Amino acid sequence: MSLLKIYPTARAIREELSHCRTEERFLPQLMRMDEFINRLVRVPGRRAAEGSERIFWLREAAEFDGFSRLSRDRELIRFFTRSSDFFRFFEELAWEQVPLERLDEADAYAEYAEHIELLHTLKERYRAILDRESAYDRIFLPELYRFNESFLGQWERVELHLEGYLSRFEMELLTQAAKRAELEISWRSTPYNEKMRRRFADVGLELPAQSRLRFSLSREEVLEAEKDPLKIDARVLAVQERYEQVAVALAEIEGMVHRGISPDRIALVLPDEGLMQIFDLYDRMDNLNFSMGYDYRDRPEYRLPAALLESWNRPDEPEYRRRLAHYGLSLDVLGSLKASERCGVDGFLERFAEAKIPGFELPEPGREPRREEEPLWELRHRFQKLNAGRTLSLKEWLFLWLEEVGALRLDDVRGGKVTVMGVLETRGVAFDGVVIVDFNEGVVPASSGKDRFLDSRVRHFAGLPDRRDREALQKHYYARLLEGAKEAVILYATGENRLPTRFLYELGLEEGREVAAPRKLLYDHSPLPAADADPVVEAFDPTQMRWSASRLRTWLECKRRFYYRYIEGLEEKESEELNEGLFLHRVLEGLFRERDHYDDPEQMSREFAILAARELERHGSAGRYILAYWKRKLESYFREEAKRFTQGWRVESIETAVEGEIDGLRFGGRIDRIDRLGEARLALDYKSGSIKEANRKSNLDKLTDFQMSIYDLLLRSRFPELDLAFVTPLDGGSFVPVAALEEKNVLLLEHLGQLKQTCSFVAERCEDLKRCTWCPYQLLCERGEYL
Repeated sequence: MSLLKIYPTARAIREELSHCRTEERFLPQLMRMDEFINRLVRVPGRRAAEGSERIFWLREAAEFDGFSRLSRDRELIRFFTRSSDFFRFFEELAWEQVPLERLDEADAYAEYAEHIELLHTLKERYRAILDRESAYDRIFLPELYRFNESFLGQWERVELHLEGYLSRFEMELLTQAAKRAELEISWRSTPYNEKMRRRFADVGLELPAQSRLRFSLSREEVLEAEKDPLKIDARVLAVQERYEQVAVALAEIEGMVHRGISPDRIALVLPDEGLMQIFDLYDRMDNLNFSMGYDYRDRPEYRLPAALLESWNRPDEPEYRRRLAHYGLSLDVLGSLKASERCGVDGFLERFAEAKIPGFELPEPGREPRREEEPLWELRHRFQKLNAGRTLSLKEWLFLWLEEVGALRLDDVRGGKVTVMGVLETRGVAFDGVVIVDFNEGVVPASSGKDRFLDSRVRHFAGLPDRRDREALQKHYYARLLEGAKEAVILYATGENRLPTRFLYELGLEEGREVAAPRKLLYDHSPLPAADADPVVEAFDPTQMRWSASRLRTWLECKRRFYYRYIEGLEEKESEELNEGLFLHRVLEGLFRERDHYDDPEQMSREFAILAARELERHGSAGRYILAYWKRKLESYFREEAKRFTQGWRVESIETAVEGEIDGLRFGGRIDRIDRLGEARLALDYKSGSIKEANRKSNLDKLTDFQMSIYDLLLRSRFPELDLAFVTPLDGGSFVPVAALEEKNVLLLEHLGQLKQTCSFVAERCEDLKRCTWCPYQLLCERGEYL
């Protein structure tokens, strides 16, 4: 009897092949679940829409009046970053067989209640474009498909090893398949996949809970059922710092090997795959194999073109040009590439190849590509084919190219025995030894971005999977992995108020025993020179420096940080992460660049949204979340501003540079904003976070932030009627006067008097370890997450 076996992942298939080779029998046909579903359907006379052409066609469909009310921009780059929201939304509705109109029956359609008709229009216009191009998209597949009889006809019996969740459309396909071939399903029911058990009940199969099952979907009959309540036996360990988990995990893996578990039967599971880079850094003996591969975003083929795109997006910011120079791109080459130059896809690839930008080198005839080149050569061919006939600017082409390169992965071929993987890759595979790190609240289970258009209440009403369903599914994967292991270790961090995930207690496990990290495992061969004593600065003249509020604060808080930054001249590493406070300052500065007041808070809000969208466009879903969050939090601030402007206040200047001398020391700074009302002036400092420390009213001896006192002493002679205040845009929009300003001025002068008398100092590390958490020099100090 011809047999097809279906497994959830390629790794599960490899496990089954390995098992089959130990037996003397014919190998069955093996296939992944996603491939099986795709091959059960066909759409005659149409081809599948691919990659970027889906975005181009959806963008064309968005060219109708009213689309802007969906808070989406049709400009190519911004539309590209947001289009995934539409595709996920439409596809989920289609595969769960929920018509868009059904959402109208719910009286609270998330944030976009009034936009259902616009979404319907967008979908239908996209459908018409696909019809014109004789193509189809996954969002219309449930309507267009024909069942592929010839494909399934190759087998008399199909065995499906099911892990995870089936949409209504996938269940429909399996039900049709069960009518044409004997379809048996092996499945484990746990407390976390009850939704799937109810779905089987909908097709006539009442399956017992907490059991191991084999049943026939064709005959709607349970063939085997073994009651097996979930039992998890795992050791739980806690460490202080997150990175300490690396040392403990490696030590636990070593212990498992010593206790007789083969290294290739051990899995290291990373709920947050960003931790992969840290494990890779300390895997000096190449014992680990990273199944997720290496991200091209960390390679020059991505980083240099990305820096070029940033320099085009922010031509006034010199740090991106400095980064390009660091990567070896000359100003001549940079000048020869014009962001607005329009060309076809071949012209784009040729221009960048001529400029010798990494990743654009032309394939040499007759030469085999190196391992890291092969995915790029394949991408080049596919990119040319998909985009033939289009004309875009170099900036737009580069953006599209980077989207594709950023999705590439480079396989790990070093031959490590211990597998490092994400939880989704563990489906259908059992390991003898399992180590899971980051078992913290907020990490396990991971959050999802699928609720962008619909809140959980509307999802429940419409019968769509909600946040609880997705979290339960992840819990099921972890439970299956842990129950199948002979030995399992769970790690989590407790520093910075981190908590173990509540899922830990659902599994019947207790809080972890706190352990010390075996740091020798990580730092036995430290590249850093041993520092036997605190550095001493023998000759120090504070009068030869230009002081600022931040420099003075560093001096008062930590002499070692001051030493590294201002004596040794070690620049702080530029972060590529989203700095919310900095971005908010930029947007608020932009609001008053061209005008000195707003009459209407709504007008101010609209202008803010436009400016913020430009600032945040490159940060994808995180940027969109921040924008939505800001708009809501800033409503009170816009009203407060409008109220002040009706009283006659006007913005006199923004980002005002001030220089001067205070008690014999040169000071300088930049004031966020100065407002005027007649002869009165108000110096304002935006604060995106708490002002508790900066505006403390008591225990002034602990104050280190003297920014407002410095501004007061520098500006008082120019503006006799000067007041100073903090603005808290994200916290009610209040204008908070500086408390105890005179006392703080006196204290500042005392500090400066002591500073002037300092001619040498010992660069001691600070005593307050909380300050080390975000210090850029923690590695040199061996503090913070350095361990």
